[in-house]
Amino acid sequence: MTKAYKSLIIIGLILIAITGCSKHKYTNYADADGYNTADSIVSDVGDARQWLRLLALCDSFEQSGDLPKVRCIFYKTIAYNLMGQYRKSLNLYYQLANINVKELRTQADLESYMYSYKDYVRLLCDMRRYDRALRQAHIADQKLRAAGHPSFADHHDIAQMIGECQLCLGQNVEAAKNFQKSLQGMYKRLETNHGALDFRECQKTMNAIATVYMRRNLFDEVNAWLLREDTLYARALALPRPDSVYIDEMKMEISYCKAMLAHAQGRYDEAEKYFDVYQSTKAAQLPTNIINSTRYLMATHRYEEAARNMTQLDQFMIESGYEPDLENIGRFMLPKFHVNLLAGHRDSALRVATQIAEAYDSALIKQKIIDADLLSTVYDTEGKERQIAEQRAKLTHQQMLWVIGVSLVLIIMLHLFLMQRRKAFNELNETNRKLMLANERAEESERMKTKFIHQISHEVRTPLNVLSGFSQVLAAPDIEISSEELQSISRKIVENSERITRLVDKMLDLSLVNARACDECNDMVSPADVAYQAVQQSGIKNASHLDFNLQLGARTENINITTHLKSATKALALLLDNAQKFTHPLAYKNGNKPKSKANVLLSVNVDTERGYAIFAVEDNGIGVPVEQAENIFTEFVQLDEYTDGTGIGLSIARTLARHMDGDIVLDTNYSSGARFVMKLPL
Repeated sequence: MTKAYKSLIIIGLILIAITGCSKHKYTNYADADGYNTADSIVSDVGDARQWLRLLALCDSFEQSGDLPKVRCIFYKTIAYNLMGQYRKSLNLYYQLANINVKELRTQADLESYMYSYKDYVRLLCDMRRYDRALRQAHIADQKLRAAGHPSFADHHDIAQMIGECQLCLGQNVEAAKNFQKSLQGMYKRLETNHGALDFRECQKTMNAIATVYMRRNLFDEVNAWLLREDTLYARALALPRPDSVYIDEMKMEISYCKAMLAHAQGRYDEAEKYFDVYQSTKAAQLPTNIINSTRYLMATHRYEEAARNMTQLDQFMIESGYEPDLENIGRFMLPKFHVNLLAGHRDSALRVATQIAEAYDSALIKQKIIDADLLSTVYDTEGKERQIAEQRAKLTHQQMLWVIGVSLVLIIMLHLFLMQRRKAFNELNETNRKLMLANERAEESERMKTKFIHQISHEVRTPLNVLSGFSQVLAAPDIEISSEELQSISRKIVENSERITRLVDKMLDLSLVNARACDECNDMVSPADVAYQAVQQSGIKNASHLDFNLQLGARTENINITTHLKSATKALALLLDNAQKFTHPLAYKNGNKPKSKANVLLSVNVDTERGYAIFAVEDNGIGVPVEQAENIFTEFVQLDEYTDGTGIGLSIARTLARHMDGDIVLDTNYSSGARFVMKLPL
């Protein structure tokens, strides 16, 4: 623990014990909320630095009931900290966990509890146990909130310490939030308290935040806090009775921080101006601050001045009670060595180096003992916390055993009841699901049947009307028909008869492919033969509105595939029928008929690497939208309801191909019309 912190505790003891660090300053203990004559006696002994007597008085007053345990912990921890007996102090801080915050009835007890916990957190910070410090602050905050008291972290210097811990742990965002909470706490305090001490304490907290930001090189944040310090300094100056000591201390801290910041940012002239203001204060002439100002002098390479400052170091350490431990060697003696060496005072530097060498071994051993002692206390505390948690868990377990025993039968009965009810509920849900599924299937079947009847009716009625009309014409006795007209009528009759025949064939094919798989694939045939037969079966060569081309790839006539010839031929013929239909001028709407004949190409290739024969039928007809690439293979789907057809040709073709372990897809990358690709395994 640093000597500066010891000084803060001395000031805190006087201020807290006498004033209570509350919103009102008490000098008469009979009038204070919870303070009494025992507090006054302890305060007087503390002012005289009689720490052993203070400890004995606290024990006596606690036994007699004149002082509650929480206030004894508060006074005794301050004494132990000032005596350097941190292990005993930590043991007392550990006892704070056993105090029921809800039983703290007076303002004095609540403040003692809060400030003891605050000193506990500060001690952990000085030990660089930042994670544990944050955990203890969180515990105190939870207990105070649960008891209906203000948040522990709402106090401005506590929020500042929590933020400092977080900043040292790299939690910059969380630290900034707590620094803002500290700022709000300061503003809240100054709303109702306008004394010199209030301004000084708030400025000190702001300076601590600015200093820790400067150590982290976050200079933008430092500027913001220095501006706030300037505002408090101006308000303190404007008081009717400004306190000259506080004003001088505020001026010293602010000027020193500004000088260090300006120098770090390269504003050297401005830094010198602020340092001159710092040196003009009375507080800067105190030995502790003269030693601290050496940091600035070294930064500005004013080694001779720094060496002169360091001449007071030995006397200062003796008067202040500083021992040559590792911390003070690093804080005072090493800087003195560097200053004298850089100033050219080699004899002085050698003398200081000798002092460091002589003090180092004993300081190192002492520091190891202290560290081991402190760590042992921390681990003991954590062990006790675990023991208490285990004991509480054991008690809770025992208390719950009878509850579990009594409730077990009820739970089993309830479980059986719920299982029976759930079973009935599941059966009902399953029945409802089956009914809904059956209903959906019935509705879908009805919809498909209606659509099917409508399409079949249209497809059958159209050619029948043609046949009926021509039959009536031929049957009329007084009609004279030329040979050309008779030939045209005969051709129309044949075409529509074939149309009806093809429709019946498609319906038979659909029923077959939906009822069962096709016959076994035992036919050995070349891909070219499949193409020839499909072309013949589709009659695409006879279509007058298009130019058809067959393109056979290498080996398509020499290699054989094992397939079902009839099904393969049928599937490919259906693709050719589809190309004929949607390249016909009647397929075009809105007068967009092509001026020339359409083109249809059937290309046949063999992919030996993948083991497929590939048949591609591409045309430059009306095409298929990309988003309908799969929908067109659904039964009875027609993208244009005014186009002739039943919407089952592509569905039959794909089903046949898949029964042969192949497939048919629409090539969505083809944009000049439509391109269907059928793959059959070799």
